[in-house]
Amino acid sequence: IMKCSVAIVLILLVAGAWSQPADLPAQLDAQVRSVTEEMVGLGKSTGEALVHQYEEIILEPQNELEEALEQTEARRAESPDCVAAEDEEISRIVDAAHEEFHGCGVVAATTSAEIVTDVSAATQQLVYGGYNLGRTYNKCQSYKNSVLKQSCMAKFYVQGSLYLVNARSSIKTIKKSTNERIPAVFTDGNVCTHDVSAQAISALQKVNVNIDACAARR
Repeated sequence: IMKCSVAIVLILLVAGAWSQPADLPAQLDAQVRSVTEEMVGLGKSTGEALVHQYEEIILEPQNELEEALEQTEARRAESPDCVAAEDEEISRIVDAAHEEFHGCGVVAATTSAEIVTDVSAATQQLVYGGYNLGRTYNKCQSYKNSVLKQSCMAKFYVQGSLYLVNARSSIKTIKKSTNERIPAVFTDGNVCTHDVSAQAISALQKVNVNIDACAARR
């Protein structure tokens, strides 16, 4: 769930934001492209970091539980009746664990998608701001009257300066936010799934004790 959700949002983020603003004066164009590309890169790295965490949050504890289950199942060959007597309990333990894993995954996936969506929204805002700069510049260039053109260009450069200031502030805020929120997703999700795994493994150990006792009576 988490891996799929974040991957989809990541694809939409990169695909939706990788357009470049309209024509601008060379120096300003380079700066606008720079902040836009930085934000797109931040979005990509955010998505990749969240997907990478999926393996530790979800797969690792699931694998631990599967190993414990395989150890219990391996005893069926030597004590088939004793293991069969515990089948209902084994199924209950595994079903409950899978349901709780699902719950942990839903919470982690939702939070992860929210993080990437926030980055995506900020990226789109930068892209649209760049296009607005391009439209203003083209409008200024369309004036034939030199006074109107000069006045328009003065406003354009003010707009451009504000855009760059706001863009850099937005990038700084998003970086700070993701640096805090991504580890939080990992910590919360990791604790959740590993607690589930630990409880299920402990329950399986009790099942093994019951199997031992059953085998000893035979």
